[in-house]
Amino acid sequence: MIEPDFILLQNIQDTFNTFLQNIRIVDLLDIIIISSFLYIVLNWLRQSASRRNLFSFLVILIVYVIARFTGMYLTELLIEGLFVIILIGIIVVFQSDMRRIIDRISNWRFFDISQPDSTDISSSIITEAVAKMADQRTGALIVLKGREDWDRHVHGGIELDGKITIPLLRSLFNTSAPGHDGAVLSDGQRILKFGVHLPLSTNLYKLSRGGTRHTAALGLSEKCDALVIVVSEERGTISIAQNGRIRQLESHSDLKKHLDDFWAEYYQSNTTSYKQWGESRSLKTALAAGSLAFILWLSFAYSSETVYRTYAVPIEYSNLESTPYALQDTVPLEARLTLSGSEQAFRTFEPSDLVISFDLASEEVEDLELDIDSDNINLPAGLQFFEASPPALQLKKQFFVPADVPVKVPVTGTIAEHLQFQSVVPSPETITVLVDTASASIDSVLTEPVDLSQIEEQTVQQKMLQLQGDSFRLPEQTSPNISVTVNVRKIQS
Repeated sequence: MIEPDFILLQNIQDTFNTFLQNIRIVDLLDIIIISSFLYIVLNWLRQSASRRNLFSFLVILIVYVIARFTGMYLTELLIEGLFVIILIGIIVVFQSDMRRIIDRISNWRFFDISQPDSTDISSSIITEAVAKMADQRTGALIVLKGREDWDRHVHGGIELDGKITIPLLRSLFNTSAPGHDGAVLSDGQRILKFGVHLPLSTNLYKLSRGGTRHTAALGLSEKCDALVIVVSEERGTISIAQNGRIRQLESHSDLKKHLDDFWAEYYQSNTTSYKQWGESRSLKTALAAGSLAFILWLSFAYSSETVYRTYAVPIEYSNLESTPYALQDTVPLEARLTLSGSEQAFRTFEPSDLVISFDLASEEVEDLELDIDSDNINLPAGLQFFEASPPALQLKKQFFVPADVPVKVPVTGTIAEHLQFQSVVPSPETITVLVDTASASIDSVLTEPVDLSQIEEQTVQQKMLQLQGDSFRLPEQTSPNISVTVNVRKIQS
């Protein structure tokens, strides 16, 4: 008695083998591309302000998938009809988020240029300057650049390009200094501009407390990956905004830690960045994106069921004249082939490329039949031969004997009035032909006709012999071309 566990294990193994046979390199590339896209989308969803709006579209997508797999044709038809409207709605609702995704893709760097490790110096200077301004309740707004471009999100400001120092930072936010209400832009080592206007966030529910500075900090963090430091003028608190979130820090040391983490992610070497990427949520997001892409591919693209399809395929014969066989009169010029395989294999299959080919010089003919099988068909990868109709082609045995017969040249057309046709002479005048003993005898062999209307003088032309049917053939290495001399003379007026 066969154990149930063994049967289950065998079924799993068969399914896995079928999967390996059907999957192609392009399928793997398909999954990788979708995984990359989903990785970007999942990262965006973690920080997007539009997650609630996206939920509505996800519900519609889930309903569509359920309708498709359960056969609710009316629901499926309705959603497909509204697809264009839904697509326009997604573009309108998520246009700012889509723009940021495109910006993030354009800022991908496959070979990062390592930046000088200024973590201890710059982060310490900024931390100390911000701490002093917080103690003195001096409002401040400092922006540190990430990888994404911020030029179209910030406006105004005064160019500075000065090295970061504590006195410079404090002087820029002095209430008597011009532009103290604006933001300072920094690349981590130098102050690029001050007095800059940042975009204001519309998601005020994220701001438990705070004024315009906090709203501006949150607004820029929703547009790009910059880190924004805010010092409250009223409460003397320190907050940071990043990736569409803002939160108040408990102490100055918390700011130093966030700055160090920011430097490690955006300004240190590749090795450190990759290590942190592997240890961060990015690795989990990548695994989730890959798993989701694989599930979607299994649900919509992969089909483990075997599909059978029938095609009318032409039949080619080569080297037939070098064998003692001939095709019977009832042999078809095409056959109907049934192929089996996966839906993926048929999807890239071009039926017009399919042909049944017999090389009779190398075929082992038994019982005067040519069997149609996979050896005679140019099958593409992933498809198998199932059956053919007819399954075999009938041949007939022939016995040929040589016979010397005259060559005749037919003529057509009318010769010109100033010429008189005399004769047409083939060379050679007789030729050896192999004649099937089972067929009627042959008394002559014709060439292609000579058109007299094209003759202007005595000429020699090459004409091909016309051997009709398979009862007559030329011996091997015999040329089918004949030289024909057309003799004419001019009529004297």
